[in-house]
Amino acid sequence: MKTFKYLSIVLFSAVVFSCTNEEIHYEGDPYLSFITTSSQQLVDQGSGSKVVEVDYGTIAKVESAQVSLVVDPTSQLKEGIDFQFMGPSNPSGNFDGKIAIKLLESGASPEGKNAVFRLSSPTVKNGIFNQVHTMTVALKCPVSYFLAGNFKATMPFFTGSPTVDVEITEGPEPNTLLLKDYYANGYDIKLKYNPSTGAITIDTQQTGYMHPTYGMISIRQVFTTASTINFCTRKMVINYQPFVSAGNFAAVVDNIVGT
Repeated sequence: MKTFKYLSIVLFSAVVFSCTNEEIHYEGDPYLSFITTSSQQLVDQGSGSKVVEVDYGTIAKVESAQVSLVVDPTSQLKEGIDFQFMGPSNPSGNFDGKIAIKLLESGASPEGKNAVFRLSSPTVKNGIFNQVHTMTVALKCPVSYFLAGNFKATMPFFTGSPTVDVEITEGPEPNTLLLKDYYANGYDIKLKYNPSTGAITIDTQQTGYMHPTYGMISIRQVFTTASTINFCTRKMVINYQPFVSAGNFAAVVDNIVGT
């Protein structure tokens, strides 16, 4: 029997907001930050390299500025050996921009290694939040290799975080996987994956598990932390938030590992 680990629910409350038609203008420094703090990229075997982009943003439009990436000392991957910067970026009157990086196949490994970046600009100050971006770079293996494994999930939503066997199969649509009977028998959780990056998307869906007071528990994507899959190592990390009609449970992270 599965027992709840998170007993308290943040209940929704009705709040009345007063609105005005006045537009809010920000006239301070634009400040640089990454859009996300982590990502994953998969490099095809035999490709030689892959060009990817890292997104950044500012809190005010920047007409013209040079924004570059610098390598953090903690980075496992090294510039010029494992990857190459493709040059600085210019926001050009926008709130955001992209910086291109060429990932070299020689720097990718089945288990994946991290490239750690910071933002730098001679004219735009760095913000407080999202100042480090960690990109995991791994070789890409076929999904058939991944599915040949036997998997265990940690199921952190339930008391004691029991490690349980979980069956993973291909889904009905391209680039989808099913966690069979994940929370309850007869209810599969569908995951969408990006074959180029290993990024996982979790659509809002019912789990089949019934809360004794609030009824059906559903889950939805947590966007602040990436959900990823590595086909070579048969490892998957999924971040999601369980919720009921009355409110949300705490977000959880499930590490699913295959052998």
